[in-house]
Amino acid sequence: MKVAIAGKGGVGKTTLTGLLARQLAEEGYRVLAIDADPDANLASALPLDDSTRVVPLAARADLIDALTGRGGMPGGMILLNPDIGAVLPEVRRSWGGGNFLVTLGWRKGGGEGCYCAENAVLKRVLAALIPQATDAVLVDSEAGLEHLSRGTAAAVDAVLAVVQPGSRSVETAFAIRELAAGLGIAQVYPVLVGGRGQSDADAVRRALGEWSLLASLPWDDDIRRADLDGSLPDIPAAYRPELRRLILTLASSCPFGGRR
Repeated sequence: MKVAIAGKGGVGKTTLTGLLARQLAEEGYRVLAIDADPDANLASALPLDDSTRVVPLAARADLIDALTGRGGMPGGMILLNPDIGAVLPEVRRSWGGGNFLVTLGWRKGGGEGCYCAENAVLKRVLAALIPQATDAVLVDSEAGLEHLSRGTAAAVDAVLAVVQPGSRSVETAFAIRELAAGLGIAQVYPVLVGGRGQSDADAVRRALGEWSLLASLPWDDDIRRADLDGSLPDIPAAYRPELRRLILTLASSCPFGGRR
């Protein structure tokens, strides 16, 4: 299964991606997690197999230059379709005893110039990673709709539109569904993260109307404290049935049932 996790900034995309990846791994799936968010902090939500610092590909100027020819071609030209086969092992990290994480980063600081070379490499890597033969590929997308509007998520089977209680995140979820439909992705599921009680969940369901909420992960103080401490929390017991519902729905909507 190949799934993009999208939504407005700060709604809990990385939290959901990390928890879903860990639940999948516990159930025997081989998981490739792709961090395509500019904040690039998915590594903190996964049990990495070593303590080596994760450096996003977007911050590896040496690799970007080598792949695109930046600085070595006349008139500032770059290769827009670089061969990225050799770079994949360098940006891949192991977690959970043999699953993999690739951190792209898609980052640009204030006042920087053209980001064409980085975009060319990151888009090529993402396009190469999504079709890879494994049980599950999860793409933690950047805030908003950028990956969908660029077409980089066109190879996924489904999209999880993460929402929080509030009209703005629900409006973003509807926009995600519309863009996904334009890419031929029919399976788009809203997931509530961080609701405080039944009233929040009911309010989101009313705002979604006939679009059914697939799962709801309520506010959890242990997850909040772990985020503040920089530690990895246990998966809350209340989350497990919701995560299993997500997995069963995603598996049934994907061409190969989520397993090879």
